[in-house]
Amino acid sequence: MSPNLPWHSSQESSIRDEAKQVASEKFRVNAASTYSLAELIDLAESYNPETRVAWERARSLADAFGVARSELYPTLVAVALSQTSRQQAFLNTRFYRRVVQSSDLAFDLNYTIFDFRGGAGRIDQAKARLLAADFDFNDAHRRVIYQTETAYYLLLNAIGQRRQLVQTWQMLTQYNKQPNPP
Repeated sequence: MSPNLPWHSSQESSIRDEAKQVASEKFRVNAASTYSLAELIDLAESYNPETRVAWERARSLADAFGVARSELYPTLVAVALSQTSRQQAFLNTRFYRRVVQSSDLAFDLNYTIFDFRGGAGRIDQAKARLLAADFDFNDAHRRVIYQTETAYYLLLNAIGQRRQLVQTWQMLTQYNKQPNPP
C-alpha cells in the first residue's frame, strides 16, 4: 500500500471479477442444430440486453415496494444485557471476593396505528412505479418476440422463394432440353 495510490478493498476486486464474467457471457449459435421459433424467442429474450435491464429495474422496484410496505409492519426490538462484576471486600485480616451477576431484558414494540395516509401514499407510489416497470418489462419482451418472429418468418419466406426459384429453373432447364417439334 502506498499513499500515492488509491486503496482498493478485496470486495471491490471480487465485484470486478464477477462483472467480467457477466460481460463475457456471449451467445454462440450452434450451426449444426435447427432451432424452432420458441427456442429462438427464448434465446433472444435470454441474451437481449433490453430484457435484462428491464428485469433488473422491475426487480429493484419490487424490492422498493416491499420496503415501502414494511413501514406499516410492527417492529419488535429485544435487548438482553448481562454484566458480571467482581468486588473484593476486606474483612478482618483477609480479602473476600464477591461475584455479582446481573442481567436485564427489554422489549420494545412499535406499531403504526394512525398513518394519516403518509405511509400508504408512499406504498401506493411504489406500487405504481412497480406496475410501470412491469409494463416496461412486458413491452421489452413483446418487442423482442415481435422482432424474432418477423426475422423468422422473413427467413422462411426467403427459403420458400429460393426453393421455388430452384424448381422453376430446373423445370425450364428440362423444357429447353426437349427436342423442338417440327
